[in-house]
Amino acid sequence: MNIAFANKIERESNLSSRKIENILDTNKQAFKENYNIRPFKLHHTLCRSGLFEVSEIVKTARSIIASGNAADFLALDLKKVSISSKFTEATQHDRPTELVERLGEGGSWIRLSRTQNYNPDYARVLAMLIDEIGTYADRPFRQEVTWATLTVILSSPGISTPFHIDHESNFLFQIQGEKDVCLFDPKDREVLPEIELERFYASSYNTPRYRPELQSHGEIYRLTPGEAVHHPPVAPHWVKNGSDISVSLSISFCMRALEQRARVYQANFMLRQLRLKPQPPGFSPARDALKAKLVSALEMPNPKTFQDIVYSPMMRLKSPMQFIRKVSRHRGVT
Repeated sequence: MNIAFANKIERESNLSSRKIENILDTNKQAFKENYNIRPFKLHHTLCRSGLFEVSEIVKTARSIIASGNAADFLALDLKKVSISSKFTEATQHDRPTELVERLGEGGSWIRLSRTQNYNPDYARVLAMLIDEIGTYADRPFRQEVTWATLTVILSSPGISTPFHIDHESNFLFQIQGEKDVCLFDPKDREVLPEIELERFYASSYNTPRYRPELQSHGEIYRLTPGEAVHHPPVAPHWVKNGSDISVSLSISFCMRALEQRARVYQANFMLRQLRLKPQPPGFSPARDALKAKLVSALEMPNPKTFQDIVYSPMMRLKSPMQFIRKVSRHRGVT
């Protein structure tokens, strides 16, 4: 675990909270057995804290906008986007603050990222969750986490978010409104073929394709305020908002074991470009270790963002290749 990150979480977890004592409410044994393996539903107390009222979120949104960190505020128009669409097909809004305040009037999907950096109460919630998840999972969770973030998601009534996967281990907490979350088994290779995982880890824009004929493989979880659902890493999913404005929190964790698996997929992607047929992770621990070691040599020394942690080997590999192609074209080499 990154030392600076560990120290930051330690400081935040020592802050006192007048509004929250315990966040998670679920069966510990079931949590331990299913965590990071399969989806499951649980209950939480965050909707009673008052920390995530829309007025409070607007303050945090204004802080993000004022900071100039454009990547931490994403506002998309999803009125014409369906489950089978891609996020890249959505139009990006250019008046973010106005959108938050008029959320019920359009088809907007707003993501406030890294909110713990802009609101100390949110930082405290994230630190508390890291401690509670470690307790429920009965493992040294702090030592496993390499990166963590609290994302606030605001959705207009009736919109859908496209079918996609996420690298991280995730919990989605419903605060206001209702939504359906359809999750698929991350090990189901009909829904999520190995080659699509390789493409995903080659570039975060390469999301898997939704296949309507396989919809029966998924399970739909209806979330109401006070309920949450766990997304195991790379579990395919889509979300459909209810008839009211929705406020949700997404708590995401990168972990060293997940990054090691990502390196194997990145190695397999490169091997497949050489017309080879690499074995998926898990078939040969020795080969997996070698692949991960070779690709890890391209990691950024001091990663600061999610993209740095997960995709820096591919980004660093692409840069010299792009330079070589550019020089080759300039010299007339095909």
